[in-house]
Amino acid sequence: MNNLYEKIIEKLNSISADYELIKLPEDIDDSVEEHMAFHGDDMSKANVNLVYKTDKGFVVIQKRGDTHIDNKKLRKVLGSSSVRFANEDEMGQLGLEPGIVPITGYDLPIYLDKHLLEVDYLYSTATDRVHALKFHSEDLVKLNPDSAIVDVTSVIKKAGINRIVSGVTPSGNMLHIGNYFGAVKNNIDYGNSIDEPFVFIADLHALTTIKDRQQLENNILNVVIEYLALGLDPEKAIFFRQSDVPAHSQLAVILGNYISYGQMQRMHAFKDKLAKGADIGSINMGLFNYPILMAADILLYKPDGVPVGEDQRQHVELTRDIADNFNRLHGEYFPLPEPLIAKDQTAKVIGTDGERKMSKSLGNIVGIFEEEEVIKKQIMKAYTDPNRLKATDPGVVEGNTVFAFHDLINDDKVQVNDLKDRYRKGTVGDVEVKEELIKAHQRLFAPAREKRTELEGNMAYVQDVLREGARKASIVAERNLNEIYQLIGL
Repeated sequence: MNNLYEKIIEKLNSISADYELIKLPEDIDDSVEEHMAFHGDDMSKANVNLVYKTDKGFVVIQKRGDTHIDNKKLRKVLGSSSVRFANEDEMGQLGLEPGIVPITGYDLPIYLDKHLLEVDYLYSTATDRVHALKFHSEDLVKLNPDSAIVDVTSVIKKAGINRIVSGVTPSGNMLHIGNYFGAVKNNIDYGNSIDEPFVFIADLHALTTIKDRQQLENNILNVVIEYLALGLDPEKAIFFRQSDVPAHSQLAVILGNYISYGQMQRMHAFKDKLAKGADIGSINMGLFNYPILMAADILLYKPDGVPVGEDQRQHVELTRDIADNFNRLHGEYFPLPEPLIAKDQTAKVIGTDGERKMSKSLGNIVGIFEEEEVIKKQIMKAYTDPNRLKATDPGVVEGNTVFAFHDLINDDKVQVNDLKDRYRKGTVGDVEVKEELIKAHQRLFAPAREKRTELEGNMAYVQDVLREGARKASIVAERNLNEIYQLIGL
């Protein structure tokens, strides 16, 4: 706990509030949905606090979890022509952390959406990731006496997400479990479960790093085969190559006129290149403009949401900014898509070295489609507890890479818990724990490995899937692009 927590509790006590401090599981995801599932309540009882930057400064908007911000209403209420989410750096300067903005206790203007007061009680973050508060909604006004009650949201009437867009960059030649649990599984789950999923191979994005024609083509076909092998159903998902739908590139040219150079300079991919010592003059424009093309990929289909990893959230937020800028000039044409972060999504899957994000270039991966002997070697070299000298020594499970992999891969949760208990007591060795992980890996991925072999022998089918996907995607893309042309006068 911290000083801000003490300040909030002091304020709650000073108004004689009836509240409950709730301890959350250490491994709970940051998503509002998972928090409300833990509480056993619906999204209408979630208090969501958002920090916006306007042309007049920063403000906090508090709303219910089952509502969407109406940007037109928000700009009118704030009297501001420019409204966007505060970025991570700005949040840090304000002394706040993304996903942990408390209900009171900071020196920013606070606006309470009226729908908050239509329910009896609410849940919100305390001031860290493992504590929540339950309190009466009427106490929000007492806690923030200078706040304004406003009408800036609409209640989400539809159940869930109906249309998503998800892109897959063919940057490597084989997927590993870091790819799978970091993004691929989320993409496939959405692709097979909602009404209108658009899933595309982002081959134009791959050109920022791959210039060899044969390598690019091999990577593309590998990704297509592996997605199909891992379960993406082309009868449900519209699966296609980005370059087969020219409207992606055409819309990117247009959208580049609705975002500033300054915002582009703040994007992570560009900043990371500079941080790694690249000369600014050597960075190609494909990489610099990558977020604009990504915005076009998304907005072209006017989706409700975009399945992404946490490291891609910034790109979705930029997409929303671009859409908002367009809408202010041409009417409310683009919906503002939500970033859909998987509930079991961590910022990264740690590699077998126990330190860095899993990456083929770092040699710390656990593959999916490699030969079984290769995968066994990858697992057997995985980092465990360095202080454990022999199997009878009590071991540490937390931060132990092998147990992190068990949590992801092993479908036998009873066995996982038993192994953890025995490991802590010093009654099971690292070798047995890793051998059980190898068996779990085989159980999970054996069907996909068989399917991959089958697809490699039927490339005509694979090409047919892509052609049919491009045909379906083009119908929607060309219709929307023509509407955009009409709006802007082309």
